[in-house]
Amino acid sequence: MNYIIKGNLRGLLCSDCELPVAGTSVKVYRPSDQQNETRLAVADPKQTFHQVNDEELKAKERLFITQADVQENGDFTIEIDGAKAGYEGGSIDVDWYCGNVPFKIPLPKKGPLLQFHITTLQPLYKTTQENAQYARFDYKIDAKWFCRILTLLDIWVVCGYVNDCETKKPIPGVKVFAYDVDLLQDDFLGTAYTDNNGKFTIVYPGDNFRKTLLPWLNVEWPAGPDYYFRIESSSGTVLLAEDRTRGRQNDRHNANNCFCVKLCIPGGGIITSDTPWFTSVGNFSITSDIDGSGKTLISKFGAGGTGFGFFGSVKLGGYATKKVPTAPTSPLYYRFLFSTDNVNFSPVTTDQMEATALKVATRQITWNGTTAFQDVVIDINQPASVPDSVPADNYPNPIPDHVLHPDANGWVRVDQPALDNGFYGSLFYLNTTTIIGGGDASTGLTPGLDVPVASQKNGKMLYIKFQTTDDPANSASPNLNTQSLIGKIYVNNWNEVSLLKLEELFAGGGSGCTPVSGVAHADYTVDHELIASWQLGVWSNATGNVSGLPGGTIPRGEAKKFNLAAPAPFVLTPPFSAWPSCAYSLTLTTYRKLTTGESNDWAKTNQVIFCK
Repeated sequence: MNYIIKGNLRGLLCSDCELPVAGTSVKVYRPSDQQNETRLAVADPKQTFHQVNDEELKAKERLFITQADVQENGDFTIEIDGAKAGYEGGSIDVDWYCGNVPFKIPLPKKGPLLQFHITTLQPLYKTTQENAQYARFDYKIDAKWFCRILTLLDIWVVCGYVNDCETKKPIPGVKVFAYDVDLLQDDFLGTAYTDNNGKFTIVYPGDNFRKTLLPWLNVEWPAGPDYYFRIESSSGTVLLAEDRTRGRQNDRHNANNCFCVKLCIPGGGIITSDTPWFTSVGNFSITSDIDGSGKTLISKFGAGGTGFGFFGSVKLGGYATKKVPTAPTSPLYYRFLFSTDNVNFSPVTTDQMEATALKVATRQITWNGTTAFQDVVIDINQPASVPDSVPADNYPNPIPDHVLHPDANGWVRVDQPALDNGFYGSLFYLNTTTIIGGGDASTGLTPGLDVPVASQKNGKMLYIKFQTTDDPANSASPNLNTQSLIGKIYVNNWNEVSLLKLEELFAGGGSGCTPVSGVAHADYTVDHELIASWQLGVWSNATGNVSGLPGGTIPRGEAKKFNLAAPAPFVLTPPFSAWPSCAYSLTLTTYRKLTTGESNDWAKTNQVIFCK
């Protein structure tokens, strides 16, 4: 006769949070205390749970029957061949073996080999037609024991729930990031998605929060992590970003290794209305963060500021429902239209796309027998996936993207298995340079001279519309809808004029290697309609940085022939006459008031090397 015991083993972290002990095993033995076998079999397992010491473990070896691995969800199956094991359905000792690397996470060092006795069990077998008897045994390790065991293994766990602040409804499919406030640099601890109940679990080794930039200061003070969290939608939109000071408050400060938390998102963060809507360019709302001139009014998440235009590739964001509101059984298609005159609009197609994968959603799938999350991306560099298809459960790692392609007219079909009730966040990656060109604005100009008005390069306004439909092949579909609100951004893709020359290097037919002595004229020209700042600089090993050089934020910039030896009204420190013989670097650094909506323009430096 075969005996099969199916069960589930989990550890409690707090009253409403538990962790499957995947990667460990359940071991079965003949009872070691046969005289008290009956009494032990009816005892409360909470009272019999204890760590098996070396002497007890040695005595158990001759009584061993079999063992079973614990799966990702905590399930295990014990199979006993009765004839082979000499077992006839009586009581058994059930132990939990967790070794020193449980829960399938890497640990920095080997810990103790741990085994715990759970209980003496008398299975309640039921006979089946398959010449086997089946029984069930589920067990949850008490939180006091479980968290102590995790401490021995230096394993830390954050378990929590994410709800809507107002309705208290759980929010599934969002990504939670955990951080620890540290003295020098905050530690990233781990991340996890919420399930259908809004629950998430982050498991990590203790060294994750003990790392510092200084090897000799590799300690955490105080001893436990100080938690703060960030939550993103499945497409990467930030829904909650706690300030790092939250980690120093009493309920988060110096936390234990089992930490349970409840987080909420104002308004749920995820739009759940039935109306698809174009809402943003990068981080900026098209209704409240961008003025009538198409420039940003504020700085958001480190991007933009007062009077910033746009450049390069921008992410068009909003909400695309799974179904068409006026045809609730039909999948929704969406696209964007563009214009530079607000009259003649053309569809944004792959010709105007940024050729980089854009994540638009996440979907929950079954992967190798467990719940997993798959990215939904718009990416013309990968073959398109079959609409709404889900990869086979035994598909090899890593999990592939579910890939969408716009059709020839720019229509994108919303993936039906996607979380967030559709696509919430980034919807399309638009390369503005394909519509409003730019490039080098310095051709034909002379350093030190103003840029003629006719040669000055300016940007243009870009107008963006949003459309949805149930039938992209039918331009007359009654369910074709064009959003009345038009997005307007000012785009300038021209590089700034940044010209720099030291006259004396080439004076009298010099080759550019002529040493500079009594005089030195730096000719420079800076020009751009959205210049943020510019600055001349001089540096050498002999002087370090020379201060007092011209710089500014003048609109369009400045052009001048500047005598380093007679700089009035500027005062150079040290003065040119005191510079010793050495090699010098003369630089002109410029920065434009332009943003992609997520990051601003980078500073650019023009350099001239000379000797004195």
